[in-house]
Amino acid sequence: MKNVYLRSHGATNCEGITRRDALKVGGLSFLGLSLPEFLRMRKAAAETASPLKDKNCILLFMNGGPSHMDTWDLKPDAPAEYRGEFNPIPTNVDGMQISEHFPRLAKHGDKLAIVRSVTSPEGSHERACHYMLTGQRILPTLEYPAYGSVLVREKGFKSSLPPYVALPQTLRGGGAGYMGAVYQPFSAGRDGKIPDATSPVGEDRMKARAALLKEQDAEFRRNDPDGTLGALDEFYERAYDLVSSGSAKKAFSLAAEPDAVKEAYGSSSLGQGCLLARRLVEAGTRFVTVSFGGWDTHGNNFKNLKEKQLPPVDAALSALLADLQDRGMLDDTLVLWMGEFGRTPKINKNAGRDHYPKAQSVVFAGGGVRAGQVVGATDATGSLPAERPVTPEDMAATIYHLLGVDGRKTYVSSTGRPIRIVEKGQVVRELTG
Repeated sequence: MKNVYLRSHGATNCEGITRRDALKVGGLSFLGLSLPEFLRMRKAAAETASPLKDKNCILLFMNGGPSHMDTWDLKPDAPAEYRGEFNPIPTNVDGMQISEHFPRLAKHGDKLAIVRSVTSPEGSHERACHYMLTGQRILPTLEYPAYGSVLVREKGFKSSLPPYVALPQTLRGGGAGYMGAVYQPFSAGRDGKIPDATSPVGEDRMKARAALLKEQDAEFRRNDPDGTLGALDEFYERAYDLVSSGSAKKAFSLAAEPDAVKEAYGSSSLGQGCLLARRLVEAGTRFVTVSFGGWDTHGNNFKNLKEKQLPPVDAALSALLADLQDRGMLDDTLVLWMGEFGRTPKINKNAGRDHYPKAQSVVFAGGGVRAGQVVGATDATGSLPAERPVTPEDMAATIYHLLGVDGRKTYVSSTGRPIRIVEKGQVVRELTG
């Protein structure tokens, strides 16, 4: 990991030691973050400051494309070659039914808003992932930023933790796109550790440099009429806090969680990722993506879903919703469940379902969402939206609205092209009230 060097306009003490020398430590390069970039993020946080609580987001992405017909939009009256093997069960909301393999989630129907009419033209994994995670179709010469990257650019830091984290790794389409490396998510890896947040100089030398910095501050501040060093201090403190054994290591560790909590989330990678996401948001991270693969079920769809895919979702999502509510965090944390597309309503010869972007389901919870409802509907075979079609652009407009981001704002790409955050979509008002 490269060191971060902080510049102080050449100010030196009597021995010729610059503040840059004092601050030569590894730190915020986990985001590729330089001082000018940090100052931009700091300014954004100040400009968006509000007496209202910040909204955070935990996005659960089902990598591979989950079948809407076997999760949130079952069709028990469709012909056998469409309806499949699973039956619907009622939830605690009248008229809302979901898969029989979601018995725990059925008790949380009042926290869910299920959008059953999401539709897209993109049927390839890479292009569809980008579309669902950005609300923009990928172009040959331009990759758009994901929701988390835009939120970080607009809102800045809340704590010393990375403001955007991807668990276990950054998704296709889940990066910063044309905005650059500073807004990339921090990928924690499959073991939940923080591999890039390690000091290259050792703990003793880090402490010595921190002490030297403190000694030099009084002299440097005499040469700081514009108060720039206040920002430098904040930058240094974030770097030092990350590489020392403070809040970052604590937030990324599940050791302090009671066994009962860990058991409720489940031992799957999705369950542990959801628990870690809750800890990160609680500690100051703004946006966490948790990906869970295995959904590309071209064969043995029902066996794979029943044994490998649906039980972890039932445990992890239900535990996350209950945990956020118990901690008073649900109203301020938007929870999303989605994949890149749905799957073919008609079952293939291998007992599987293939890629199908024309119809899919997306689930919203928390974050001010009007819950306890189903939005939109597909036709009798789950093939096309029959009511209230919703596009990925509409999804983006709605997500940004819920997170307090003005989708009408325009950015400028590195080539000088003006680009609106949301170019076409409309907010799904049924979700926002």
